[in-house]
Amino acid sequence: MTLWKKNLLVFWLILSPVALHAQSLDEGLSLYKDHKYEQAVFALYDVLLNDANPDNRDQAQIYLAEGLRKLELYLPALFYYSDLFKIGPRNRYYFNAIEGLLDIQRKLHDHLIVPNLINDGLNPDAFGQLDSASIAQINYMVGELSFRQRKNQDAQAFLEYVADDSRYYPRARYLLGILSIRRGQPEKALQHFGAISQMYHDTSDEDHKYISDMSKLAAARVKYGLGQYREAAEGFKEVPRFSESWFTAMYENAWAYFRLEEYGKTLGELQSATAPYFSKRHMPEAYVVQGTTYFVLCQWDRVRLAVDYFKENYDPMLSDLRVYLEESRAPAEYYRHVIADSNPNYSIELSRSVRHTKRFKDFHYLLTHIEWEKKAVANMATWRSTRLQDDLTAVLISQQEQLEPAVGNWARMQLRNREVMLQHFQNQINILDFEVTDAERKWLEQGKEILKGRRARLPRPAIPNDQWQHWGFRREYWKDEIGYIEHAVRSECF
Repeated sequence: MTLWKKNLLVFWLILSPVALHAQSLDEGLSLYKDHKYEQAVFALYDVLLNDANPDNRDQAQIYLAEGLRKLELYLPALFYYSDLFKIGPRNRYYFNAIEGLLDIQRKLHDHLIVPNLINDGLNPDAFGQLDSASIAQINYMVGELSFRQRKNQDAQAFLEYVADDSRYYPRARYLLGILSIRRGQPEKALQHFGAISQMYHDTSDEDHKYISDMSKLAAARVKYGLGQYREAAEGFKEVPRFSESWFTAMYENAWAYFRLEEYGKTLGELQSATAPYFSKRHMPEAYVVQGTTYFVLCQWDRVRLAVDYFKENYDPMLSDLRVYLEESRAPAEYYRHVIADSNPNYSIELSRSVRHTKRFKDFHYLLTHIEWEKKAVANMATWRSTRLQDDLTAVLISQQEQLEPAVGNWARMQLRNREVMLQHFQNQINILDFEVTDAERKWLEQGKEILKGRRARLPRPAIPNDQWQHWGFRREYWKDEIGYIEHAVRSECF
């Protein structure tokens, strides 16, 4: 996907001349070396427009891009770098352009523009002359792009070539683990996830911590899929408390305990996941697990509470979302609605669930930076009311007009996924509703009691060892208790 409009690639060649003070290349380079980047960019832009010498124009263009990057005007800098990059190795600033593009990709958390640009201009012989860190970044970028496009063979090839001393190595190994799952090789996936978790267990690098936690979560999911429920439960518990993956690990662990028939632990994990600390999370599945657990225990009144809560809260949410997605609208609107603080179209809980994903955070960071860059260009005193200001603003507006719909389509896909999952959970709740109604009818026919009052206090759950102590729940939540709650519960089936 090429995100630059072709007509903009030559905009500085076809616009009419403007009345500027003529600048020389030496003047522009001198200003750049003195760290006067605002003035340097202005001077170098004049050289790029008016100097008849192509070598001078090339030199002005690379330093113009460098100056814009120093000013954190990354999208205009990317524009000028990409023009030199597309010429290829015959341009003497080709490798400088690549280094600039890679730096901008890191700074903007960019998953779209630079990866597609590098992928379209792949030149293994030329890229082999770059330093090892740049080669690793390119291999990871192209591998990740291929992974997203489901070109599994290409993704495997590029990701395996990410050097083990690169900061991209754990990310590459994680994606290789996911690729193994796609190919039906769970044991190989576990090897990848286990190696990452062990290698980066004590790291202080936040990105490596995040990948390590995600690997622990992924490994637990694989073990659950293999029917290794005890190992899965232990794996979910390894995800660090208060980490990004902790909430997901807890409520997924409820299913592992359910499979192990350890229902007190199942309900404890669900109580933690539905604590006020996580009040802004989207968690319809929690009430499906809760209702199913109480159904197995024949506690019909508690099944009813879970079913009724779901129907009261999530049935309208699904209905509103379905209406919204069936309506026709511009792609960029989906993005704008997701980031809005209030949204009359569907529940804010769904917006938050999309905003919480790391990929959306990266997309939003990129689009937010474009807004900042537009203001920065407007506030540059040297550029005010000049062709330079107009052209840089045009680059930013063009890029924004192409990125917002791309991110909007991605957001729409995320909302569609949530609609599908809500429908799935609604179906399960409806089945549960039917089953509990049938069970209640049978009990009534047999003269058994289905309405419960206050239940008797049950014995405390077992204490694992002398490093633990019992602390009863007193209708108030403490952060330190979340994740350690276990219910005393028993079957009421006859």
